Amino acid sequence: MASYLVGVEPPRLVFSDLITEAFSRVTGNIRALLDIILVPTIISVGLQLAGRWISGERIEPLEAMAIKLVDFIPTAMFAVAWYRLVLLGPAAVSGTPGFGWTAREQGYLGQLLLISAIPIILHALFWLLMPWPMEVPASGPLPPGVASAMPVGVAFTITAIIALRLSFGLVAPSVDMAWSPHLSWRYGKGNGPAILFALLLLMIIGMIVKAIATAMLLALSLGIFGGPLTAGPWLVVTLLSETFAYVCIAPLVTVQALIFRALTGWAPGGPLRQPPP
Repeated sequence: MASYLVGVEPPRLVFSDLITEAFSRVTGNIRALLDIILVPTIISVGLQLAGRWISGERIEPLEAMAIKLVDFIPTAMFAVAWYRLVLLGPAAVSGTPGFGWTAREQGYLGQLLLISAIPIILHALFWLLMPWPMEVPASGPLPPGVASAMPVGVAFTITAIIALRLSFGLVAPSVDMAWSPHLSWRYGKGNGPAILFALLLLMIIGMIVKAIATAMLLALSLGIFGGPLTAGPWLVVTLLSETFAYVCIAPLVTVQALIFRALTGWAPGGPLRQPPP
């Protein structure tokens, strides 16, 4: 049960300060970051390899989504360790993340499912309705499948944004605190735009950097080995791509930890700031 400081005004988050500190934390701990992502990256590559073995070179959207859902497990290992490094320092990261599973990682996954269950269901429904490969005519009415999927896609986008707004609460299990999405909503009152803009910006930057890096790796590999890529070159490209993926989400995960600390007033062993009514 958390204790609270009563009568303390909630802070106002400054967007630029969050972004600057996030990148400063990542660049200042790059060696520790590479150590933390090592095993989660290998697990993620193994999942990609399993997907390639099951589905071949062309993977369907729902199959890719299923792999991503399982990939939340190594993501939890990385995120919990990185949250603890940001909030408590490198000494708080005991052992090598990925070689164990604790109540912290389990709590992270529980919180993630609480805020993401509806977007996940809507995302799956979108791809069940959408014909694949997706073909949208240049003129005339939309095909029935596309027309049915579009409202679901809009609903998915809205619920995903709400989940992102609540996502700083994912930090709580890493410092052994019980939490709920309702608390994330209350603590974020008055700072919703700063939370969303910071997280959205870092998410978009990460996606763009990963896409560019992956495209360059593929182009280089195809230029050297020709296509389609055999297992060896594909494995190297996937390993480097997944490494880039974890590095690219590190600023996003860092900002979640910074927001959690700023809004709750969390400090080791201390009471939390009372949430806004």
